[in-house]
Parts: sequence; structure tokens; C-alpha cells
Amino acid sequence: MSKKINDPNPEEIIHIDFESFSDAERILFQKAAEIEEEWQKTGKEEILLKNAELLLKPSEIIFRRITELYCYVATTLLAGGQNKEIVDYYFRLHFYNFEADLSECLAHVRTRSEEDNEEFLSDLKQNGAFFFRLPRGYSVKEVNDLINSKDLGKQEEKEEK
Repeated sequence: MSKKINDPNPEEIIHIDFESFSDAERILFQKAAEIEEEWQKTGKEEILLKNAELLLKPSEIIFRRITELYCYVATTLLAGGQNKEIVDYYFRLHFYNFEADLSECLAHVRTRSEEDNEEFLSDLKQNGAFFFRLPRGYSVKEVNDLINSKDLGKQEEKEEK
């Protein structure tokens, strides 16, 4: 185990045992691999488009499995022998709200132009990331509208009064 933890190649740190998946999941993974292999042989995009939903399923399954493992380990450690049910409740409440908020933010990013995203990345590289807690009760759209508003200073003055 310590050998894997000290491995400088991050792709080698975590291995998911194929045998740990259910028979149905393994069949799905094999079918997705066959479709991908067919696409690689033919280069026909129709194969990918026709099977897009099936091709995404293995990633969804692995993501769900990793999320379940993370939530279990995090809550077990955070509970520290205390009432794990209460820790589970609060952790899952905030964790799944975080996932929903992040998904909404990324959907917003996908609507922006490539130029806007490049400008954003340039600003991040130049100024670094600012970490702050979003106020509760605001949607991501409202926060983005406020950030992009030319009246940001005026809004802050209103809130101070």
C-alpha cells in the first residue's frame, strides 16, 4: 500500500477491481468497449452518436462508485466515533448541494464564448483564484449577474446602508 501512495505517477495510485462490479455492470463495460473498438476500426462517428448514452454509462457508474466511497470514508472519519447518522445527514446535504451548484456553474461556463473563457483563465493565472463563501439564497445566475454587473460598486454601497 505504501508503495502505491508514494507512486509519483498519479494514474497508478488508484485501481478499481473489475471484479468488484456486478455482472450487469461488467457486461455494460464490455459492450461499451466493443463499440469503442468498432469506432476505432471504422472511424465512423455515427457509431459514437448512435451509442452515446451507452458509452457514457461506464463513466457514470465509476463516478457513482467513487462518490459513494468518498462519502463513506469522509463521514466515517468526520464522525470520529460520534453519531455517524447526523454526520451523514449534514455531509450528504452539503456534498450533494455542492455537486448541484457545480453542475449549474459548469452549465453556465458552457454557454460562454471561447473568448470569455480564455479571458477568465487568463485572469485566474494572473490574479489567482479568489475563494469565498457564496451567500445562501442566491442562484448561481444571480451571483454571476452581480459579478458581471457594471454596478457592482453601487450594489455593495446599497448593502452597506
